[in-house]
Amino acid sequence: MKKTVYILLIILSAAAYSCSDSLELVPVGLLTDSNFPATDGDGIALVNAIYQPNVGISTSLGYLIDLTTEVEANGENTNSGGYLLGVMQWEPNNSYVSGMWTSLYNGITRANDVVDKVGASESISPDVKKRLVGEARFLRAYYYFYAVQFWGEVPLVLHNIDGSNTTRAAVDDVYGQIVQDLKDAAEALPRASEYAGADRGRATQGAAYAYLSKVYLVWGQTSEKSGAAVQKERYRASVDYASLVTGYELEENFLDNWSKSNRNGRESIFATQHIQGQSSASDGGNHLVHCSFYGGFSNNILPHVYATSDKWYHDFDDRDQRKNGTYVKELYNPSTGEVFVFDRVRYRKYIDTTDVISSANTRDINRTILRYAEALLLKAEALNELNGAPNAEAYEAINQVRRRAFRQFPVTAPASEPGVDLPEGLDYAGFKQRIQQERVFELTYEQNRWTDLVRWRTFVGTLRNAVKQGYLGEEYHKQDVKLKYYRFPIPRAQREINPEGLWQNWGYDGFDESRTGANPYAAFEPEYAGEGF
Repeated sequence: MKKTVYILLIILSAAAYSCSDSLELVPVGLLTDSNFPATDGDGIALVNAIYQPNVGISTSLGYLIDLTTEVEANGENTNSGGYLLGVMQWEPNNSYVSGMWTSLYNGITRANDVVDKVGASESISPDVKKRLVGEARFLRAYYYFYAVQFWGEVPLVLHNIDGSNTTRAAVDDVYGQIVQDLKDAAEALPRASEYAGADRGRATQGAAYAYLSKVYLVWGQTSEKSGAAVQKERYRASVDYASLVTGYELEENFLDNWSKSNRNGRESIFATQHIQGQSSASDGGNHLVHCSFYGGFSNNILPHVYATSDKWYHDFDDRDQRKNGTYVKELYNPSTGEVFVFDRVRYRKYIDTTDVISSANTRDINRTILRYAEALLLKAEALNELNGAPNAEAYEAINQVRRRAFRQFPVTAPASEPGVDLPEGLDYAGFKQRIQQERVFELTYEQNRWTDLVRWRTFVGTLRNAVKQGYLGEEYHKQDVKLKYYRFPIPRAQREINPEGLWQNWGYDGFDESRTGANPYAAFEPEYAGEGF
C-alpha cells in the first residue's frame, strides 16, 4: 500500500475510534515502507482502519440480506438500487451490490497490510503485535465470510498486489482460509472481559469462537464437494466451538441489546460501533436506524424499509417480549403527548425511545452482528445436524433463548409456564423447523434472513409460498424470485477491469455456461429447476 494511503488510514481511524492505547503517530513526511509502522500507536491506527469499512455497510447489509426476502419491503424511489433489490430485480450494476464488493475488499486489503506489516515489525511490542494481527485476521475472515456467501467463488487475496489479474478461488478454499484466520485469531485475541473502556467492541476470542461455530455450520450445509463424513466433522466442529463461547449471558430485557446505555453489553459478541461524531459522517452512521423510522410519526410517508405484512408481528405469542421488541404498532410521541398508532408496524430494534424524535437522524445505535442468543441457536442447530435428531443439549440451548423471550428466569431452569420450552420427542425435521422459526422470532432485522434461506436451500419456495398463501401481496414482486438469486452478480465495474478472472455468476448478463454449468442451483430446489433466468 502506498504512503499516501497510510496517511488517509491514520486520519480516518483517529476520527472513528477512541482507544485506550494512545496513538503516537510519526510525522507524515517520515511514513515510509522502511519505518512504518514504527510504534504500537502506528499499528493500532492501522488496525482501527480495518474496522472502518464495516461502519459504512450497515444499510447495504440490511438491503442485501433482509430486503431480498419475504419479510421486508422498500419505500424508496422506484429507480433506486434498494427498491430494485426489494422487488427481485437486481443486476450487475446495482449500486448496493457494487458498493458491498468494494467495501469488503477495502477491509480485506487493510487487514492484509496489518498481517504483513505489523506482523513483520520489530518495533511494536510483542503483546500488542499479537493482538493486532489477531484482530486483522478476525476481520479478514469476517469480510470474506460475507463475500463467499454473496458471490460464491471470490478472489482470495492475502497479500496486497495488483488485483487486476486475480481470479475467483474455489468456495472450499475461501472457507478454509476463513477457518484458519479465525483459529489464529482465537489464539491471539483476549477475552471480552479483558478489554476496558473505549476498547470494548473490538474483536475478541469469544467472537472468533462464535464465528467458527457459524462458519462451520454454514460450510457443512452448503459445500457441494464434501462427502457425508466431512460434512459431519464440520457440524461437530460447529458444536465444539459453540461450547467454547463462554463469558456471555442473555439480557433479561430483550431490547437492552439495542440500548445506547448498554453498548457491548453482556449478550453482545460482536457489533458495529456506531457512535455519533466518531465516524466520517456527523451522525453515527447506522442507517438501519434511519431507514426503519424514516418519516417518523406519519402514516402518509413510508419508511425506507418496513415489514411486508403485519402477519410477522401477529405470529408472536403475546407473552413473548420479542413481539414488541422486534416490531412496534403503537409508540408514544413526545411532541404531541399522545400514543401514535401506525397503519403498518415499524421495526422496533433501532428506534431510540430516549430521543425518539431525533432517532432517525442521529443513527448511533450499534448494529448487532452476533450475540449470545444466536450462538445458542447455532449450537442447537448444529447438534441436530450432527446427530440427525435433537438431544438434551440441543433442547437446552434453544429453550434458554425461549425462556428469556417469555421472561422465565433463570433461563437455565425449566420454564414454569406452558408453551415456552419446546415439546419433547421432536424428530430431525420437526426440530429443524422450530429452529428456523425461532431464528425469525429472535433475529428479524439483524441481517440473517437471506443467508439463512440460502443455506437451508429454501429461498425461492419460501418467497413464492408467502405470496401464494396470502402473507404478502403481489405488488412486492417476491413471486418473481429466481434460482439465480442464490448468488449476487459480480459487479459490472469489477468485471470490466478483469473479465477473465472475474467470470459472471449463472443467470446474469455476461455469464459463461462453460464456467458455471447449465444451472448450478438446480438441485437446491428441483421444482424450480426448469425455469429460465
